[in-house]
Amino acid sequence: MSENYIQDYIKAGKAVIAAKKLARRLVKPGELFLEIANKCEAEIFKNGAELSFPINMSLNEIAAHYSPSIDDTTVVPEKGLLKIDVGSHYNGYIADSAFTVNIDDDPRLQNYIDAAEEGLQAAITLFKPGTKLYEMGEVIADKIISRGLRPITNLGGHELKQYELHAGPFIPNYKEKMHDQVLKPGDAYACEPFATSGIGKVQNGKRAYIYRFVKKVKKNMPYELQGFMNKIEKNFKHLPFSPRWIENKDLIPKKRIKRTIDVFLGKKILEKYPILIERSGEPVAQQEHTMVLDINGKRFVTTQE
Repeated sequence: MSENYIQDYIKAGKAVIAAKKLARRLVKPGELFLEIANKCEAEIFKNGAELSFPINMSLNEIAAHYSPSIDDTTVVPEKGLLKIDVGSHYNGYIADSAFTVNIDDDPRLQNYIDAAEEGLQAAITLFKPGTKLYEMGEVIADKIISRGLRPITNLGGHELKQYELHAGPFIPNYKEKMHDQVLKPGDAYACEPFATSGIGKVQNGKRAYIYRFVKKVKKNMPYELQGFMNKIEKNFKHLPFSPRWIENKDLIPKKRIKRTIDVFLGKKILEKYPILIERSGEPVAQQEHTMVLDINGKRFVTTQE
């Protein structure tokens, strides 16, 4: 680990903060998801960091993993809960943060956001050496349940390591003692409570808009496809990416991007991230921050605004 890893996390966090602030200004009824996504992702680069995953813009019952596709025509609706999840990295050290927009300031929907935020703040208070991950989950659930809602139990926070977005240990959004890892200096985690009025579980949707390079395959691979594979690995490493990025970087001819991705999925060169939908179709709110402990155990919340 770099001696300056804390500063790397903070640098990534500042880029995420800037992108989130821009997103808050841009999200208005009628605005194109695609334009918001491109501007917010550009803001990461403008602030000296790299993208660690495509911006997620997940509406209502979609809890996560919707990111605008190439030529996406989706617009911000007049009402609802829109979750904006932004990630960056600096030297591979990742900041991951999310917030939810109550598009028309509906008081009923604001309760979802407040529940997730109160759960997040309670977990941040416990983020210190010696805390067990399930203890954070317990306070998250308590706050969400106290507002008459449910946490989503098959989503949660995750450890961060250099160039690894989901590094292993999991912060549950409820008390689950199997997640008994103990926080220690040097740890970095993204904590992300999800609150809903539904049954509190998500399922995979039929569509995917985000992918990740997994491994190289050479057998029965035409030379041109090997070239495309190598470009994807070089540009995105093992971090999630959007087909939009392939188009923007001109890595593969636009008309061949979808077919190439399908071939690579079939050969297990890539894996996909299906959209995650609340099983009963109820709205979902998400709040998230990245937290880091330095070697002395001091807490850094790198994406606080």
